[in-house]
Amino acid sequence: MKKLSIIIMLTGAVFFTACKKYLDEQPQDSVSQQTYWNTEADAINAVNNCYRRLGDVDNRIFISCATDDSYSWSDWPSDVRLVGNGSASSGTGVFSNFWSNLYKMIASCNDVLDNIDRDKALTDSMNLRLKGEARFIRAYAYQQLTGMFGAVPLITHIQQVSEFKAARTSTDSIAQFIVDEVDAISPHLPISYGTTDQGRVTRGAALALKARILLYAGRNSEAATAAKAVMDLGYYSIDKDYVSLFNGTNKTSLEIIFSAAYVKTTLPSAMATWVGGPSLGGWSQVVPLQSLVDAYECTDGKTIDKSGVYDATHPYDNRDPRLKMTVVVPGVVVNGDTIDVTNKNGLDALSKNNASFSGFYYKKYVPADIQGNWDSNSYNDVVLIRYAEVLLIYAEAKIEMGQIDQSVYDAINQVRQRPGVMMPALTTATVSGQSDMRDAIRRERHVEFPMEDNRLFDIRRWQIAETVMTGTAYGILNNYDNSRADYGKHVVVEQRTFVKPRDYLWAIPQGEVALNPNLLPNNTGW
Repeated sequence: MKKLSIIIMLTGAVFFTACKKYLDEQPQDSVSQQTYWNTEADAINAVNNCYRRLGDVDNRIFISCATDDSYSWSDWPSDVRLVGNGSASSGTGVFSNFWSNLYKMIASCNDVLDNIDRDKALTDSMNLRLKGEARFIRAYAYQQLTGMFGAVPLITHIQQVSEFKAARTSTDSIAQFIVDEVDAISPHLPISYGTTDQGRVTRGAALALKARILLYAGRNSEAATAAKAVMDLGYYSIDKDYVSLFNGTNKTSLEIIFSAAYVKTTLPSAMATWVGGPSLGGWSQVVPLQSLVDAYECTDGKTIDKSGVYDATHPYDNRDPRLKMTVVVPGVVVNGDTIDVTNKNGLDALSKNNASFSGFYYKKYVPADIQGNWDSNSYNDVVLIRYAEVLLIYAEAKIEMGQIDQSVYDAINQVRQRPGVMMPALTTATVSGQSDMRDAIRRERHVEFPMEDNRLFDIRRWQIAETVMTGTAYGILNNYDNSRADYGKHVVVEQRTFVKPRDYLWAIPQGEVALNPNLLPNNTGW
């Protein structure tokens, strides 16, 4: 299927060039507004343009390194390493990169919404659907912005010069804006599309985004209702093959609710370079930490500190199968190659060129088919919303309300018992009570969503970042290379600090504040 190829390729589309600073200028058409907006193709191509920044692999795939899951050794193309270790400033590039990209996305959507009614070639239903797509993408951008920066300017139309210096809008107000947008557009979005339109915004995507923002806002009753609405569509399901959701071989899975698509040769990315290790031609720039590895339960459903089947001398055996589906531990096979950091003469060993600083590599998001140059070797999609998230939103919201009924266990067990994983089901006999269920759902989200942006938002809203992001970040236990000073110890990756409350939100970028004093005061501590 041509999933999103029509959307991102933009063949014959109007291209909008965004400004250096989002409030200084607005997107300008390369085709005169006087001659555009005359055909259905004009409107579709303009909406296609709204999708093209969703993937943003050179920034998005690095978000995990701002959490306790991952580490990045380089400050190019993203300097998120500085965020991870607590040494970032308001001038750190990753802040301005996300701010700029998301506001450019919003500007493209606003251009569509301000102009599409001029296109008299559209039927009413097509007009409403295309508006729904643009409004969803704009809402998604605002969910990301508020999760990263807190209160931000809410821009909903092409600005006049007098409006360039917009003030910030509260996170609660923007959350309500997103909810209202979803409620307005959902009836006009289809549950599914035909082959040529695969990947466009669906009703399920809109409802899932609503559930996410409501959960993040602590509006648990509404979040559970919104998640249940997605479940009641009866369209989505948990896929039997976890790895395939991320390696490019299962792009049309009914678990994937919304994703940013890439197309071989036409619109590839550098995913394999950033995630893959030397044996796969990568630069190991996003690698797992020991804290992520330790989060996976054992096959008896217990954590490693409580399990009777955990063996510290063989720490990767008898573990949740998602561990080896997500992380390359010694001996894991990726694309037919055995990756073994314990082979001191192998390409992937500690201290080798472009090898992992932690001794672990990611398997998740390594494409099954790696071809092309370093910057164009991948075409696996970036998954933005999955049905697994919807189920866990429903479960978490109900747990936080103290409404722990069988539907909560059923939702969690659908995720942890997918074929190929089949972890022991949670039952009232094994886990009960709000506190223990809260621990269970948080652990389930941790091991289900590495390399997706959930962890960044989770450790903030749960107020645990100050704990999990402080201290020494460790890698693999070096019990195989006695030539190193850390033989017999876990590899020390870096020392991290987390300043509360400063680091619970990113800084409004220094360049934006210089242009617009109404963005002040900056977030606390910046």
